[in-house]
Amino acid sequence: MISMFGDEPMGKQTSPYIRKPKYQYGWDWGPRIVTQGIWRPARIEAWDDARIEAFRVTQEALTKAEARLSAELDVVAGAERPVTVQVAVTGPDGRVTQAARTVTVAAGASHVAVPVSIANPQRWFPAGYGAQPLYTVKATLTDGSATIDSAQRRTGLRTVELRREKDAQGRGFAFVVNGIPVFAKGANLIPFDMFPARVPESQIRTVMAGARDANMNMIRVWGGGYYLDDAFYDIADQMGLMVWQDFMFGGAVTPPDRDFRETVRIEAEEQVDRLQAHPSIVLWAGNNEVLSGWANWSDRIAYKKAVGADEQERIGVGMAVIFDRVLRDAAERRDPDAVYWPGSPSSNYEDKPDIDGDGDRHYWDVWGGKKPVEAYLDSCPRFMSEYGLQSMPEMKTIRRFATNADFSPTSPVMKAHQKFLKGEGNDRLLFYIREKYREPRDFAEFVYLSQMMQAEGIELAALHHRACRPVTMGSLFWQINDVWPGASWASIDYYGRWKALQFRARHFYAPLAIAAEHKDGATKISLISDATVPTAAVWRVRTLDVDGKGLATTETPATLAPLSATAVATLPDAALFAGGDPARTIAVAELLVEGRVTSRALVSAAPKTMTLPDPGLTATWAGDRLTLTASKLARAVWLDFGKLEATPSDNAFDLLPGESITVTVASKESEAALRRALTVRTLAGIAAVKS
Repeated sequence: MISMFGDEPMGKQTSPYIRKPKYQYGWDWGPRIVTQGIWRPARIEAWDDARIEAFRVTQEALTKAEARLSAELDVVAGAERPVTVQVAVTGPDGRVTQAARTVTVAAGASHVAVPVSIANPQRWFPAGYGAQPLYTVKATLTDGSATIDSAQRRTGLRTVELRREKDAQGRGFAFVVNGIPVFAKGANLIPFDMFPARVPESQIRTVMAGARDANMNMIRVWGGGYYLDDAFYDIADQMGLMVWQDFMFGGAVTPPDRDFRETVRIEAEEQVDRLQAHPSIVLWAGNNEVLSGWANWSDRIAYKKAVGADEQERIGVGMAVIFDRVLRDAAERRDPDAVYWPGSPSSNYEDKPDIDGDGDRHYWDVWGGKKPVEAYLDSCPRFMSEYGLQSMPEMKTIRRFATNADFSPTSPVMKAHQKFLKGEGNDRLLFYIREKYREPRDFAEFVYLSQMMQAEGIELAALHHRACRPVTMGSLFWQINDVWPGASWASIDYYGRWKALQFRARHFYAPLAIAAEHKDGATKISLISDATVPTAAVWRVRTLDVDGKGLATTETPATLAPLSATAVATLPDAALFAGGDPARTIAVAELLVEGRVTSRALVSAAPKTMTLPDPGLTATWAGDRLTLTASKLARAVWLDFGKLEATPSDNAFDLLPGESITVTVASKESEAALRRALTVRTLAGIAAVKS
């Protein structure tokens, strides 16, 4: 069944009653395509004497000198009999540690644990904090001479704690890995396609490599999709990307029936057994927005009123049993090396869900509630697990589903590929574009400005979250990927092309960063460090006009404390802009380490009404290397190669007057073809480029 606008019939939801991916019933970034049929390999397993039904690897202790593991086997036997379990652990250096245990298993199910001690273990770290060494653990079930069955898992050695200390703001929410409080930087992941059977491993790797290359360290697997293939978690292990893993409950109220809960128990135990050895999985969450929806959403409040107190209690208790008992038991008992959290957003049943002071937040007053992006600066949540702004994909992607005749935000084709507000979401895009910039002069500019609006808005929010450390300890924007080509919150589009947001994420998630928050006539400067050692630096603020004339400069040495964010100044507009014309003046806050600018933020007193000049761009080519130089301020530079497949190593950047940048362009096309195809957009319009 296909719906143009990806929505179930009003008041006739069917998805809660079947354990099937909820997004296939329609979401605000994808169509309604309810598939059916077996889509993963199916097999029949036969056995005679005994078999390994489940194999888990858990940590009993981890120190510098020793890792004590437990190889946990659920063995099913046809009759009582003695068996030997042999365990071999192969380390990243190839060394093998072995252990064995002989036991008598009962007819039916038995649990067998084999302890293994590894000397001088190598720890697995999140990206940016260390390496990702992996161990292979193989368990072999024998009758003393012949092999009966075997199973294998790959794992990493690390400790994970969700630190929730009480403080003046409420209760914290910080992931501590190997004793290091890690600020979670990343994005939410939706399914990779409307038809999951056609997702190749290369597509998964493209998105995950994009996350790693943008300095992310966490991906949240959203609960409205399906349990992903082993390849996804293998890649996350290899790349050091922590995984926040939702169980697959997405928004809808769950049936309160006992039989339904039993199927959920079996599902959860099987999935945890399959995935628990992966060191990347640091948290299992019971659901996406089920608890917060039941508590806060207007349609749920109306429903509760309509069904009456008794039915409301029956449904509410049923949900609590699933999320606070059934799923908690499956996760905590079968994967004690990760954390369980009953829902996202949640406060672990200690307070209301989706509040700033306790637990994680999904903040949609910006975009959903039409608040200005500056509203992101109004609070410091403990952990922001969802927030976002939409944009269009780039023109190459749009041309895959539209012709020139469709190039209008209100065309039927564009509305069909915009699922927010049942196809009317492009009005919301235009609202935020007009708030930030100006009326787009044509469709291509609408596409460009939508991406810059998204990138600069999320940059504002993410840097604010990081500057709120340690009150805030995570920022996961919505979303990194797409299920099909269209308007969405994604930073990487369906075909793997980076939007402006993905390029900007590499900078605002950088290990060392400077944040400049302009609000109420003043700018707050904060220095941010994810480094585990002190860092000597200089922070600098320059004021100049769009032509490059310097008005003021200050430099201040600083030592960035490890794992910290420090507010170093609040500068009133009068001091920051040094009396310059608001329409032609910017301030540039920069963080320098060893004399090199590692992070930069631009601030203007009147961004929407600034008079931006033609930047006077000059391009110089040397093979696949392009050097771009601006004689005047170039804001939000976008390198576009038209219909050619070409990806620059950086994009969506600012160039100050007299500044140059050199990027590498990955393409099969010749230098001459790339030179001819290059178009450069800035906030001043399409720029003339001299070669």
